[in-house]
Amino acid sequence: MEVGTEEFPYTSKITITMHSDLLDPYLPIYGNKVIGCRFCELDMHGPERIPTWTMMEETAEVGATTITLKQAVDWQVGELIGVASTDFNGRHAEKRSILAIDRTNPLKPVITMDKAFEYKHYAATE
Repeated sequence: MEVGTEEFPYTSKITITMHSDLLDPYLPIYGNKVIGCRFCELDMHGPERIPTWTMMEETAEVGATTITLKQAVDWQVGELIGVASTDFNGRHAEKRSILAIDRTNPLKPVITMDKAFEYKHYAATE
């Protein structure tokens, strides 16, 4: 499977929908709801994003709809972000759509999301 190339990255939206639920049978080694690639090549190239991930400046409590980031990002309103779980349950990761980005302090943007967090997300302290 190839989506774009390094020379000509794919710039439109692509949606891959996988139908399954948590208890459906899975492929050994791979799991369920996966794109399994064995003895093949999966090559996807889109526009370069800098950075592709970052950390939060402060902890986001349950019910929070904004997060402050530790660095500038080139993310845009309407894009989806994933916020990793910070407890022992990996299923506490949450996906949110970006509603607004406050770049008043460009080095610490504040992201407003479409839905409140269901779980607490701890920020790293230095």
